[in-house]
Amino acid sequence: MKKASFFFKLALVAALSAFAVGSFAEEPFSADFTQHVGAIKKLNGANLWGRFSGSRNRNTQDDAVACRMSTMRLHDAPLDNPGMRIVDVQHVFGNFDADPKDPKNYYFDQTDDYIKRIVDAGVVPIYRLGTSIEHSEINYYAKKPKDPNQFAEICAGIVRHYNKGWADGFEWNIPYWEIWNEPDLIPQMWDDRDWNSYCQFYVVVAKRLRAEFPDIKIGGPALTGANLDYIRRLADLCKKENAPLDFVSWHCYPQQPSQLLDPPAKVRAVLDEAGFPDAELHLNEWHYLPCNWEGIQSGIDKNIYWQEAPEGLHGYVSAAFNDFVMTRWQDTPLTMSNYYCYSSNYWGVFDFYGRRRVTYYSLLLFGELVSESPQRVKTVDGNGSVALLGGVDDEGANPRLLVSIFQREEQTPIEIALKGVPASGSVKVAVIDADGFKETQIDYSDGVLKLDSKDSGVYLVRF
Repeated sequence: MKKASFFFKLALVAALSAFAVGSFAEEPFSADFTQHVGAIKKLNGANLWGRFSGSRNRNTQDDAVACRMSTMRLHDAPLDNPGMRIVDVQHVFGNFDADPKDPKNYYFDQTDDYIKRIVDAGVVPIYRLGTSIEHSEINYYAKKPKDPNQFAEICAGIVRHYNKGWADGFEWNIPYWEIWNEPDLIPQMWDDRDWNSYCQFYVVVAKRLRAEFPDIKIGGPALTGANLDYIRRLADLCKKENAPLDFVSWHCYPQQPSQLLDPPAKVRAVLDEAGFPDAELHLNEWHYLPCNWEGIQSGIDKNIYWQEAPEGLHGYVSAAFNDFVMTRWQDTPLTMSNYYCYSSNYWGVFDFYGRRRVTYYSLLLFGELVSESPQRVKTVDGNGSVALLGGVDDEGANPRLLVSIFQREEQTPIEIALKGVPASGSVKVAVIDADGFKETQIDYSDGVLKLDSKDSGVYLVRF
């Protein structure tokens, strides 16, 4: 028994040693373009199309089209377009006491033009039914509607206009309709701390919309985080009341990828247990937050620093984070993500003058990969600080490899073994790093692609 115990201990020490080494050393990297493993998930959605109100002076429509984003959520559109009555229910339907069945009581013009730019670009709109966030001392609209049934009828008029041609409207068949935004954020978005108040409100609106529009996808609650208790309680009430819950949405502004990567499986489990196995998972607001909320709200100097620093909200580390998490999400149950945000504001990929921030290129490169080479191929990256996502087109040609590096401590070059492409050659590569964005060319040989070590960055390799 002592001898057996000795060998057990020896094996245990060996196993722990191997684990220790494996936890610090990255696995070998490889990409096999002959093994196709399914479609790349189009998780490159965003919030807020290019600023509409100032488009005569700086029009980013062509920039947006180039990114080939999958979906565009419309939340906060009025805040991004000063002076315009767009998207929010109170801007479309100004007199809450008026008759929602009378087309004359709606103002659609500016919202029509705003959404048309999105549709013309081949991007799917996600219409948030509700209001934008309010940071003023008094809430004017960000509170529970006084009559949920009236609110539901107004929402039905909006859906009817965009999907059924009502009131000189369109037949755009917008699929996603989200009921409110962040009702757990009090007082900025809601005024009742009883979570059941939102759940009951949701049920009223969702059932009314399903009755007239059986083909649309209805969801919410766009929580500030993946609060499993709140999601479970909403799902339970929807099941009890036979209300639709076609997708569940939440938000996250993290410092680490795990904060985005871990919740989808947990939300999936809750919804499966509650009887909604087909409900989609939408993480429809997210943005790298390199410090914390207090860090960007603790004075003008700190605010400016995190806006402008290379490791800040819009620098190369943030850009690398974007492509890193969109790659890692491929192996989670997540259905959709929407970066906050595309436009030119505090959180956007353009600065206040309309200049591209380096985060713009993270969307551009992912959009190129998923559009030009949408069939995913087998890659090995050890699940460490380097994430690989390879693809080919539907005919197996046009190989591309996205290499995303986030906070890598190792200083060794990244060597990727290749299969299914020529053993040697020269490739065109787009690079995001501390120097910004550039297009370059790299030679490789002996079936191995060697990339320079970076603490954070992105390579899009076009074979």
